Amino acid sequence: MLASRRLAVLQCLDWSAVVAAKSSNKPCAVVHAQRVISRTPGAMRYGVQVGMRRRHAQALCPDIEIVAHQPNRDRNAFDAVVRKVNELVPLIEVSEPGLIVFAARGPSRYMGGDEMMALKIVEALKTLVSSELLIGVGVADSRLAAHIAASASASTSTSTSNIASNRASSNSNLFVPYVVEPDQTNEWLAPQSVRVLSEFANINRETISLLERLGLNTLRDICALSESVLAGRFGELGFELHRLARGDEQHQLVVVPPPPEHLCVEKFDQPVSDQQIVINSVQRMASAFTEYFSVNGTVCVRIVISFELENGKRFERLWYRQQGLTASAIVESAKWQLEASLASEFTSELVSQLSSELASNGLVRVQLIADEVRADTARQLKLWGGSTQTDETAAQAIGRLSELLGSAAVQVFKWQGGRDLLDSYQLISATHTQTIGSGDNSEQPAAPKWRGALPPPSPSVVYSEPISVQINDQFGKLLSVSARHELSAPPVTVIIGVAHYKVNSWAGPWPVEEHWWDIARNRRLVRLQLVCEKIALKNIATGNTATGKVLIDSAPQILAMLAILEHGEWTVAAIYN
Repeated sequence: MLASRRLAVLQCLDWSAVVAAKSSNKPCAVVHAQRVISRTPGAMRYGVQVGMRRRHAQALCPDIEIVAHQPNRDRNAFDAVVRKVNELVPLIEVSEPGLIVFAARGPSRYMGGDEMMALKIVEALKTLVSSELLIGVGVADSRLAAHIAASASASTSTSTSNIASNRASSNSNLFVPYVVEPDQTNEWLAPQSVRVLSEFANINRETISLLERLGLNTLRDICALSESVLAGRFGELGFELHRLARGDEQHQLVVVPPPPEHLCVEKFDQPVSDQQIVINSVQRMASAFTEYFSVNGTVCVRIVISFELENGKRFERLWYRQQGLTASAIVESAKWQLEASLASEFTSELVSQLSSELASNGLVRVQLIADEVRADTARQLKLWGGSTQTDETAAQAIGRLSELLGSAAVQVFKWQGGRDLLDSYQLISATHTQTIGSGDNSEQPAAPKWRGALPPPSPSVVYSEPISVQINDQFGKLLSVSARHELSAPPVTVIIGVAHYKVNSWAGPWPVEEHWWDIARNRRLVRLQLVCEKIALKNIATGNTATGKVLIDSAPQILAMLAILEHGEWTVAAIYN
């Protein structure tokens, strides 16, 4: 068993929502895939919880501000916090915005103990962060225990702030660090629920559900079983579960010879001030760096990225991925470390200072240092499906384009849910997608069904600006829909511009009623699917306007469309191919 390390975790609770909120007085929630992933304390007081549907959150708090998830915004803003903590702690680990991990033994001795260390760090952040931000610090002998302790510390601060009547009091008065005594981590973890493994160690929820059905409700119950019994039921995951339950690292660390210097050190003959040149060098190094460990059957989970300026100043940061750092994850971390300081809107003085230093001195050295390495347990490839050579080639092409055009220039679609076709998918950075999915991609969750959404297949073309259309019945009257969502008559003809269509078949209508509780945002519409055939009209085809002739000539003979009736007007929202 490896010697335990003293780790400290600083958690900025709901960082994404606090950064996104335009006003500290108005409740705010960050939504992704139509579910709340972060909310401010103001929204929390209304009962808004993480994982709640957007509609439910708006019903609890009609005035809540809904903001889309933007990872770049969160990480750029968090870089100011990272630099402030780095002034007190020499080397810190960043895995995601709002979360910092660092070795606590040295800083604790220097500052007079674990509690004094936590109080000094929070006091330093008090002038930098919003008064609505709730901070928790946990100290323990294992990563899992430190994460749980930090969450408990933030929760204690939350309950204290809810009770406090004077919101003008300082954050330090509302802050309570949670310290697990040395060599007591195993006993402290024993009564914890197995659900903490899903929340803080990324263990699959289905596995946690299975453990509870087997009667293993606490970490003490898991420790009571032998590793061989768990391995016989869960395979390699069984060893991880047992290590976590007893307070060890999630993955067993191994010792391998360090990579050759030319794989992890890049020295520039002339100082470099162009960031893109530095990122290109990091990408070459990262590919060779990860390939070296892959050949040895290992994977790097913690890495130190160091940039050295011509004047000797160094910028170092520790990065962690529990599933292992891929080349794309290393490159993305280096971009964050190099660019986030320049993009942070909270530290304009530091930005100008760093920019001038980079322009006058330039970078002369880049280094990658493997801090922790574990055995690569790999994964069982599927007989059908899964990653292919085509996927790898596409990933390489995306990486190359991102180098040339920037990480935000190449975007891909990601399903987020919704009834509106334009809101069902969002564009996100392809590089960020690769970083998020750089772990175990063997299980890709299927997009859940959205209640009230259109049935498959999906349209091939969705218009950002719907096209006006006229849908008539057999008597030439405009089609209407009653309050009971019933059509006034079957649709017979469709007129788009000067093109006339005969309706061959139709389906619907499908009603949508949203935000009924909000007068400003309520919406009521019906959708109708139509398959039409163009009608040849000689008198229109021989018209005087050239525009009319072009529309008729270019219009398809058979057209499948999605029509929407809203505010008494019919429009074409999408076309089926």
